Amino acid sequence: MKRTHFKLCVAFLLAAVVSAVGHPRAEAVIVATTTGNTTAPVDDFGFANVGIKGGATGVYLGYRWVLTAAHSLAADIVLNGRTYEWDEETNIRLKNPTDLELTEFTDLRLFRITEDPWLPTIKIADEPLNAWDEVVMVGNGRDRADVLTAWEVTGTYNSGDEWTWTVTAPPGDVQGYYSETYNTLRWGTNRVEPGMYAVKLSDTNQVLAFWTDFDQYNGTEFEAQATSGDSGGGVFHKNGDQWELVGIMSAVSDLPNQPSQALFELETYSADLSIYVDQILAIITPLGGDANLDGIVNARDAAIFAANWGRTDGVLWGHGDFNEDGVINQLDAIILADNWGQTQAPAGSQNADAVPEPSAIMLVLAGLIGLVARRVQPA
Repeated sequence: MKRTHFKLCVAFLLAAVVSAVGHPRAEAVIVATTTGNTTAPVDDFGFANVGIKGGATGVYLGYRWVLTAAHSLAADIVLNGRTYEWDEETNIRLKNPTDLELTEFTDLRLFRITEDPWLPTIKIADEPLNAWDEVVMVGNGRDRADVLTAWEVTGTYNSGDEWTWTVTAPPGDVQGYYSETYNTLRWGTNRVEPGMYAVKLSDTNQVLAFWTDFDQYNGTEFEAQATSGDSGGGVFHKNGDQWELVGIMSAVSDLPNQPSQALFELETYSADLSIYVDQILAIITPLGGDANLDGIVNARDAAIFAANWGRTDGVLWGHGDFNEDGVINQLDAIILADNWGQTQAPAGSQNADAVPEPSAIMLVLAGLIGLVARRVQPA
């Protein structure tokens, strides 16, 4: 059985629309080469900022804001082993670019937590990835079995769910791993495939996404695939010497009657945050000088700033590092003074309606003809 049986080829002018089917929702990053990778690597991309949110995942952006997949609800989140409650007045669904014939809302959700976890602000990518860029994927979910399994598969794509999977001696038609019953926050790596997709999760939920393929051969060192539970997990890329959050895992491809989600040649689809970054920043960026994030720059913020004057030891916005350069000094004092007495609307009431016009992304989408529509399910 050839890999081409797994795909249904359809030509679209701007993007390939991928229709979802009703299957279980999100759990974990499967790594082909290890069941480890459960702590931050030496070159840390921001592992501590990725948290466990019920049966899914969320990424702490900074300023008490968390980004997750919209099909995964806002909820309390565990960061560095501690649970942070979410503010129920903050639950914002992001929107798609206008005039692309997509659903109004996309598969991204922002919500705020009630306490500062004292984690650094994450840089969100403002430029799309290039084909074959290497990324790090991190999410919470099930471990895989230690033993590689091979299956013989009978059936064709057009036969719908009438596929039969039989365990066989390698190589078989498909190889992969069965899933275990326990979950772990884990990271792995992959490379971005060419093309952008409008992944359709429901009649009211589409997301512009890039994708990765779970390669059995010639993959990355820690070749990874999302499975149920990784919804809302982060995808990171090192741009020069700076790590950036480039995506939020949203969906995975599947095959009829598949025995596991950890099969080689399946795909992961992640929301391309370069398309949505302006919306995100418009919502989460606080007033300069608002150290305690209460929406007003006043004496309370000045007291926090003064108490930390001159510090360089891991200082963050909440300490008074308003330009986030790692030191609290005169530059931060100027920001505080410039915004003295200013107020900001309460968190959650910010306008999320401003959506980029398609001209900003036309160069990315234009000319993508003859793409491949996959069968997918939420991650």
